[in-house]
This record gives sequence, structure tokens and C-alpha cells, in this order.
Amino acid sequence: MSDHINKKAAKTIATRKRILDAATYLFARLGYRKTTIQDIDYHIAMTTGAVFHHYNSKTDILEEVVEELNHSFDQYIEFFDQAHIDYTQTIHGMMNIFMDRFHNHPDTIIALASLAAEFSGIRGPVIVKIQAAYDVFVDAFEKTLDKIEPKKSNRAVAICFISGLQGIALQALVRDGEMDIEQLVAGFLCLVMDDG
Repeated sequence: MSDHINKKAAKTIATRKRILDAATYLFARLGYRKTTIQDIDYHIAMTTGAVFHHYNSKTDILEEVVEELNHSFDQYIEFFDQAHIDYTQTIHGMMNIFMDRFHNHPDTIIALASLAAEFSGIRGPVIVKIQAAYDVFVDAFEKTLDKIEPKKSNRAVAICFISGLQGIALQALVRDGEMDIEQLVAGFLCLVMDDG
């Protein structure tokens, strides 16, 4: 009996992940308001009833997507937890993580930016959670920068840096065929570093 329960629980977890992945993809491209439950179920070949079996509302899906996006910075946080004494190596390490994330999980980069833009004018629980997700990255990067060279502007640098990374991801989609992500990253490195 417990084997049956474990299989059922595993299936439920897998289904919820498919729903969240589809919602993340659609929120990144359509925004939250324009994405319907029907869009989500169509994207993963489920029925609307099946989606509602796992989530009570689109708002519940949004909250869980934002929670998952909060974890999209985990790889950076692990990197920041290492000892960093050189600005150039730190930036290059972060760009390597960004490239890996863009190639393997682009929706996590784009969805957070899209949701932040969509909810930024509305001071409510969603934007508070989105800002908290960003702050996980910003706080850790600021702390790393402070270890390299304490400056009053390090927090602003960290905020601008994450914005720049998300801008690169968006431009890579917009400029598909004109310029690839590697070229955009090289341009960004020229902008933020003396040696490019």
C-alpha cells in the first residue's frame, strides 16, 4: 500500500512541477494577467479541471511560481559563499552561472523580470515576494563586493547587475538570429569591466 502512496505522491509532485513550468514559461512571455488557466492546461496537454485539482486558483500558481523563482538564485548564492578577493574573477564566475541558467532555464530569468515589471506599480504581497527573491541575490552579491572592496555603492551595483543580466536574457530573445547570448554577454562584460 505504501508503494502505491509513494507512486501517487510522486505523480502529484511531477504534475505540479509540469504546471509550474508551463506557468513560468507563459508568465515570462505573456505576463500573468494575459495567461489563462486554459493557456497553462493547453501548454501541457491537461484539462482545466486537472489543473484546478492541483491548484485552487491562478493566484495560487503565481505564488508558487514566485517561490520557485526565489530558488533560481541558489547557484549564485553558493558561488557567493565561496571566498572572493578578485572583482574580475567574481564577475566572470557569475557570467558563467548566468550562461548556464540561460541555456538550461531561461524562463526563470525572464519570468521574474516580466512579473516584476507587471506588478511593480501594485504594492501588494506579490511584489513584496518578488522583491524578496531579488534581495536574496542582491544581499549576497553586495556582501561579496564588500569583501572585495567596501563601497557605499555596492548595493546599487548589485541591483543594477541583476537588472543587466535580465536585460541580456530579454535581448537575446528579441535579437534571436541577429546576435547570440555569447555576444551579448561579451558586450556586457566590456561595459562592466575595464578589461572586458
